[in-house]
Amino acid sequence: MSKVTGYSSQTRIVALTSVLSGLVAVMTMTAIPLPPPLSTFTLAPVIIFVTSILLGPKAGFVSAAIGSAIGYVAGTTIGTIYIFPGYFYVYLIGLVVARAPMGFAVGLLRKENEFLAMIIGVVVETLIFFTIDFYLFGFAIAVIDFGTLIDLASVPIAYAVLVALRRTLNTRYLA
Repeated sequence: MSKVTGYSSQTRIVALTSVLSGLVAVMTMTAIPLPPPLSTFTLAPVIIFVTSILLGPKAGFVSAAIGSAIGYVAGTTIGTIYIFPGYFYVYLIGLVVARAPMGFAVGLLRKENEFLAMIIGVVVETLIFFTIDFYLFGFAIAVIDFGTLIDLASVPIAYAVLVALRRTLNTRYLA
C-alpha cells in the first residue's frame, strides 16, 4: 500500500492504464483521412508510446488493444474512419493485433533506448500489418502497409510529451 494515496501501486497502474486507454480511443477516432488506398493518420501512437514508456509493456499492450478497438468502432460509427464495405472486422482485428504488440515492444525496450524503442514499435506494427495483409490479400496489397511508417512522425511528438510529463510529475517511470 502506498502511504500517500492509500491505494496499492497496482491499483494506480490499472487506473492510469484505463484512462490512457480512453485517450488512445479518442486519438484513434480523431482521424485525419489519407488518400486511398491508405486509411487515416492518427496521433494514437503518441499515447501508446507514452503509456508504454511510463507504465511498461503490459499497460502499453492493454491500452493499445482496448483503446484502438474502442476508437476504431467509435470512429467508424461517427464517420471519422472510413473502411471498405465488408472489411469492418478485418480492419478491427488487424488494428488490435498490430497496435497491441507495438505497445508491448515499446514498453519492453523502454529502458534500453526510448527513442529507438518507439521506432522499433512502429516497425513491429508495420510488419504485422504487412504480414496479415500478405496472407489475406497478397503482396500487391500488403506493400501498401508500408504507409503505416507514417507513424514515425509520432515519435518526436511522443518524446516531447514524455519530457513535459516527466518534468511535471518529477519521475522517470510510473511503473
